[in-house]
Amino acid sequence: MEMWKRAVLVGLCVLVALGSAGCKTVARKAVEQATGVKVEDDGGSVTVKTDEGEATIEGGAKLPEGFPESVPVYKGTIESGSSMTSGEAKTFAVVVLTEDAPETVKEYYLEELPAKGWEVGMTLDTGTSASRGVMISAEREDLTVTVTIEERTGEGTQVSLLVGTKS
Repeated sequence: MEMWKRAVLVGLCVLVALGSAGCKTVARKAVEQATGVKVEDDGGSVTVKTDEGEATIEGGAKLPEGFPESVPVYKGTIESGSSMTSGEAKTFAVVVLTEDAPETVKEYYLEELPAKGWEVGMTLDTGTSASRGVMISAEREDLTVTVTIEERTGEGTQVSLLVGTKS
């Protein structure tokens, strides 16, 4: 794996997994010593710097700032939202939890994506009747989106959106 990709993953882990400032400081120093990358945490975002460039990751339990309006977000509770910027490339990740069935969510996205100008390229159903999963990919102008719909036993359905600029 390229160093900058590894560094970005490390930065995401520091931001998401560690809540307290003390834990983040210890983790940041350990990551920097182990990988040689520089991790800066301002409390709301993490910037990972390597010789190949830098990436900034922001997170929270809300839609990230700048999330494309053309991407439909299913009704429910936003569990997490993050964005990452690396040069001109921007990536957004959002996780929503809903009580609706995976099939209902799938139908919503198969209607809403084309209605908002997205061209659906692939739909993949996975799993069994006990554990259902669906993945939908679509493109629009300079963006791509992957929608992953997973049944969480006893909790409802998790909808994960991964949006990024085309390379």
